[in-house]
Amino acid sequence: MGYSSREDIPSKYKWRLTDIYPDETAWEADLSKVRSDAEEIKSYRGRLGESRDALSAGLRLFERLEKRLERVYMYAKLNLDVDNGDAKYQAMHDRTLGVLFRIQEAISFIMPELTAIPPETLREWVNTGDDLADFRHMVDDVIRSREHVLSTREEQLMAMAAPALEGLEGAYSMLESVDLKLGDITDEKGERVKLTHGLFGKLRDSRDRRVRAQAFEVMHKAFAGMGNTIAALYAGSVRSDIFAARARGYKDSLDKALFSDNLPRSIYTGLIEAVRSHLPAYRRYLGLRRRILGVDKLHIYDTYVPIVEAPEQEYNYEEACGMVREHLAPLGGDYLRDLDKLLAGGWVDVYETPGKATGAYAAGVYGVHPYMLLNFVGSLNDVFTLAHEAGHCMHTYYSDSQPYMNKDYPIFLAEIASTVNENILMRGMIGRCDLSTDQGRRQKAYLLNRFLEEYKGTVFRQTMFAEFELKVHEMAEGGEPLTGETLCGVYGELLKDYFGPDVEIDDYMRWEWARIPHFYRAFYVFKYATGFSAAAAITRMINEGGDVGRYLDFLKAGGSDYPAEILKRAGVDLTTPIPVNNALGEFESLLDEFERLLS
Repeated sequence: MGYSSREDIPSKYKWRLTDIYPDETAWEADLSKVRSDAEEIKSYRGRLGESRDALSAGLRLFERLEKRLERVYMYAKLNLDVDNGDAKYQAMHDRTLGVLFRIQEAISFIMPELTAIPPETLREWVNTGDDLADFRHMVDDVIRSREHVLSTREEQLMAMAAPALEGLEGAYSMLESVDLKLGDITDEKGERVKLTHGLFGKLRDSRDRRVRAQAFEVMHKAFAGMGNTIAALYAGSVRSDIFAARARGYKDSLDKALFSDNLPRSIYTGLIEAVRSHLPAYRRYLGLRRRILGVDKLHIYDTYVPIVEAPEQEYNYEEACGMVREHLAPLGGDYLRDLDKLLAGGWVDVYETPGKATGAYAAGVYGVHPYMLLNFVGSLNDVFTLAHEAGHCMHTYYSDSQPYMNKDYPIFLAEIASTVNENILMRGMIGRCDLSTDQGRRQKAYLLNRFLEEYKGTVFRQTMFAEFELKVHEMAEGGEPLTGETLCGVYGELLKDYFGPDVEIDDYMRWEWARIPHFYRAFYVFKYATGFSAAAAITRMINEGGDVGRYLDFLKAGGSDYPAEILKRAGVDLTTPIPVNNALGEFESLLDEFERLLS
């Protein structure tokens, strides 16, 4: 369901931003206080190591500044996201970003000064009295990071350089989403239409093989046509990763990327090894797909179209909320009561309106509550999206029980709670299919196919991306050139390895790397695969009647410890290959069940 204007939507379906600030006058007042705090914190430059009192006052001011800045920024962003064309909120957002960049420079002295304090002194100060208790994990991390922290002036220069280095991602985004012309294709009706990124997502599921084949070819040839430019942008992004790693004395760029989460290199390389060992099962699924589609040779453009027709059913928002709540019952009464707060109204912005940000996301405002953005139209996909984003929101809600400095859970953990919700919903729906009826069997086949596709897209595909990133960074670190041709060479070989000899790799598919925006955030995508594997383990534990309290402790931990240690509270140890291998074993079991159902 869509609305022609935001004013037409009942208030219960819109988020209530007055929970953050009652009006823009209050926002302006806090923005002014942020600027004042930023000026005040400069007075602590060179003083943090003078005494425990100076350290306590400086860090408390830093905490206040960060907390207030977050609230100011989120108010502007959430207002802008419901109408990106609103000039007033564009200006508010831009003003906040300007303040943010200035503050990053203003606080750049903090880490160098903390690392200059002898570790034993720093630990003694934070462990004496309660006023610095909230900073204990931060201090442990500071001590661990000492060898990679630069001088005050060097840290200031790194902060000043950040907008320029990060500008490569922005340049790619403008090229990819605005300037790149994708061309035209002939749709199912025989009409010429302009290809867009949104339309491509629809056409790759087309039942007309000619249409999806043409969509893939036109899309990837458009990127190939700008291949030299995109290769230069991505090469620049990789070189900036290497610069940052070398400037701070890391072994390499992967070492730097894993260091902040205190993760061993084996988590990354072990994921690749585990997924590669299960590629025969992945190829078996692709072979089943080929047989069901009835094609002689499977192409990559055949690997997205659903092979089981979706049962025709629409859901209103209340029905979707009811389904999510019903199926998440295994998470316990406390979780459901808190979920009801989320869904009661004022925390979720439900329907699409002109100018609203696309897609869906969850965002938190500390001391207020989480917010969820949806563009709900009533499909089964929307029901799963609601469950997914509710997982994020509940993780944020529980993490906010931590002190402010410990409330942010790291990205490595960010997709676990959302995927747990999706998996519990999926398992619940599969378990309720009536196999005595054709409709029930078709419903189960569709859900199993959807589940297998989640594994394909989140574990196998993201791991292939992760391996590409690793190979490319190793090439650059070894002095090899990164050109369109060398990048396509690496990617083309990975496509052959992962899809196997029975899938035809069209030459234009070698350019697929050029349209993956996540590559501009180095070594990020592997976290989707590890997060999915962790979620599979937690879902299994919950469905087998395990201690849900362990999972809730994980949600409440925020960023109070390193992510692998927090995850162990939920009974999952990603420093071993067991969770990934178990998740891939479940993929094989689902595939067996799917094959039996279709036989």
